[in-house]
Amino acid sequence: MILKDQDTAGSFSSGGYLNRQILLSVAIRFLLYFVHWMVLAYLPVVLKGYGVSDLQVGSVIGFFALSSMALMLPLGLFSDFFSPKRTMMSGALLYGIYFAALLKVRTFGLLLPVLFLGGVGSAALIVVSESLYLKHFGNIERGRRVAFYQLSTYLGFGLGPLVGGLVVEQRPSLLFGLALLGTLLIFGLAFFLDDYEPIVFSFKKYGEDVAGFKPLLLIACVFVLGTHFGVEQTSFSLLLQEKLGFAPRMIGLVFAGLGLWMALTVPFIGRLHDKRQSVFLFFLVGLGVSGFFQVMTAWAFDFWSLLIIRLLHTLGDAVALLELGVLVALLFPAQRLGGNSGLVYGVRTLATFMAAVFAGVLNGQWGYGASFVGSGLFVMLFVAVSIIFIVLSRDRMGAVGWNRS
Repeated sequence: MILKDQDTAGSFSSGGYLNRQILLSVAIRFLLYFVHWMVLAYLPVVLKGYGVSDLQVGSVIGFFALSSMALMLPLGLFSDFFSPKRTMMSGALLYGIYFAALLKVRTFGLLLPVLFLGGVGSAALIVVSESLYLKHFGNIERGRRVAFYQLSTYLGFGLGPLVGGLVVEQRPSLLFGLALLGTLLIFGLAFFLDDYEPIVFSFKKYGEDVAGFKPLLLIACVFVLGTHFGVEQTSFSLLLQEKLGFAPRMIGLVFAGLGLWMALTVPFIGRLHDKRQSVFLFFLVGLGVSGFFQVMTAWAFDFWSLLIIRLLHTLGDAVALLELGVLVALLFPAQRLGGNSGLVYGVRTLATFMAAVFAGVLNGQWGYGASFVGSGLFVMLFVAVSIIFIVLSRDRMGAVGWNRS
């Protein structure tokens, strides 16, 4: 079925069919992040076991992000004027081929084209699944609905590495086989999603969407947010293993605890947003908290100190990510959310790539904690400069909803 925006404007209680579509979207998102993080959390560890150097690990993870970034905008645009549902299903097939190839590939040279393929499939799934959800369900109760959607993301983020840690301890290659099965399930569930009516393509309209203070501020925030993800994807599991001596099972417990924590907190953050709606203020505060405890991660010395620091860090992440989803739905027209979401994710993934490569260099020279310190300081500096820049202008304060008393 192909739906238009007005067909899905009801609330959660508007009917069983609408609720089933929401739950189907949420299930797909959970599986996507479960599979994604089950592999990505341990890919650096597995690659180190193959004899790949720290710099090469950073380059491989960064190349995955770069390949995703290169096609996020084109795939988002394509889904707007073709079919979001079919784009998602094609992405699931490519992602499955990527995991199948990882069952055999062991050398750095062959890993690069395989990671490129995985990046393309990941881009199609991540960008288009979220934009399709927001097209259908993001026009009212934004905080609540985005929070509900992100809850599934955090559960996948937490449970994927937990399962991955158990698998890696027994048989690392089985990790990729389970991921392959997960992508096939995503493909099957996506078949039952409602599609969205295509639009007539216009570069001019997309340009008008992003030409303004608020969209440009959002893009800058997203870039900075992406840099700390690049550091985490390259360094976090290695920090746990090499500095703190955690076994894969313990690494999985850390990820699980963080994911479940974020899943528990995001509904409350969503309700707070719907009451307050100071979106950019919450975004910047979330970034600041995240950056501070990113720095503190370098000084964790055991399981409990690390867990407390990362719980506080991910609380900031949860706030920032919720406001990101709300802002995308709020600032961009529903019919062009695919292309605009692709731009936002592309910027974030470019930052992830750059930070992942930089973290690989820092890790080899100064240890795994150095990249966390550099990442957190950069985020906090950006937050301070952004707040000063906004409050120096009455017009800019009014644009983001900050009113002088």
